[in-house]
Amino acid sequence: MSATIAWFGRWDAPVQLRFTSKFANVDALLDLDHHARTRMRASINPTLFARFEGGTAPVAARLATLRRMAAAGYPVGLTIAPIIAASGWEAAYGALLDDVATTFAGLPDLDLTVELITHRFTAGSKAVLDSWYPGSSLDMGAAGRTTKRTKFGTEKQVYDAATMRLLRSFFEERISAALPAARILYWT
Repeated sequence: MSATIAWFGRWDAPVQLRFTSKFANVDALLDLDHHARTRMRASINPTLFARFEGGTAPVAARLATLRRMAAAGYPVGLTIAPIIAASGWEAAYGALLDDVATTFAGLPDLDLTVELITHRFTAGSKAVLDSWYPGSSLDMGAAGRTTKRTKFGTEKQVYDAATMRLLRSFFEERISAALPAARILYWT
């Protein structure tokens, strides 16, 4: 990663490298001559859903890492994924966004993007997850879901239109209030 970031830093062109991580070890990246051409994004979710992310750095550590990267002049980003519409989601994601705001408070010239990805699954991914995590409480039932056909002709289960509208409205309003400098790149 260090070599790639340094290479993009030397490239005199309007280009950008982006990478996403669920880990917190960035010590080797902080002093690189990156010329703000690399954006580190952290994949985050609230504590309520942490049980679905085994073997990763705690979200607080990921946020602290993003702050360190931003303080070193890197553009940074949040990938909030998968957004899960389960009991308590509004309070959980609201607290997560408040934690993000606290993490970045007082940081000058923050270049922060947000990507919002709702929980979705295919028949194949559901079968794999069911075999890996039998008895998981992750809801992959048909209730509240609708089938969406991808551009490649496959099908995936996504939240129904009413749930998607509710989730999107919540995130757009809360991000605007808590992180006014942030740019939402996309919602899916």
